[in-house]
Amino acid sequence: MPELWENPFANGHLKIERANKHIADIEERLRTSSDRYGPSLHINMNTGKQSLDYFFTDNSLRRDIALIVGDAVHNLHSALDIVWCGAIKNLSPGAYTSRTKFPIYAEDTRETLESTLIGRKIAPTLIDLAVNRVKCHKGGDADILALRKFDIDDKHELLIPMLTVVGINGVEVQEEDGTIEKLDIVLARPNSYRRQFSVEAKLKNHGEVRFKVTFREGTFQDAEVIPTLKRWSWKVGKIVFAIQRMAQGKRP
Repeated sequence: MPELWENPFANGHLKIERANKHIADIEERLRTSSDRYGPSLHINMNTGKQSLDYFFTDNSLRRDIALIVGDAVHNLHSALDIVWCGAIKNLSPGAYTSRTKFPIYAEDTRETLESTLIGRKIAPTLIDLAVNRVKCHKGGDADILALRKFDIDDKHELLIPMLTVVGINGVEVQEEDGTIEKLDIVLARPNSYRRQFSVEAKLKNHGEVRFKVTFREGTFQDAEVIPTLKRWSWKVGKIVFAIQRMAQGKRP
């Protein structure tokens, strides 16, 4: 029995599984950040006044997420290349070379993509998928075009996302008379907060920090990273499944 990694289509699915693991790792890294707990009460020794303070201190968080995002993007892009190569070997073996990869022509028109694939004698079913269904050309599927671009970009520099603390939910401060003030904090200044309280006040609940992680540039600027990666994974999964069925002579 052949090993799992000897099957290109199984390998494509493994790459997607690995990408999904990376996406889950981003969520876990945010959950376990040293900044996941909110503000603390501090007394200023010079003034004798007490304030509720929050300052972002997990300086490695953005770096860690950048590395994980790059890994997720690479695995999703690799899944497309792997299954496309497998399908070419099955359906158009004469067209396969060491440079064969999933055709994403972000700067070229639909007509250019189609004529290029026809010229390479790619199977009509695969041409139809790339040109008409996935639309791997300029003005086509923005997710698939961005996936390729981000994977290329990450080979030259980290895909460093924008990371901000947008708020802190569930903070509770108890005053000397026993009254409890509940706060859902929206940060006016990015990643920091300060408010004066009486010296007798006590912090009953640190609350929970709300992070926002977005892409920094391109057509996906300001798009949240985790939902975007999950959508890309879902799309890549559908494409991989369709190519696999075509290569196996089944209706996609």
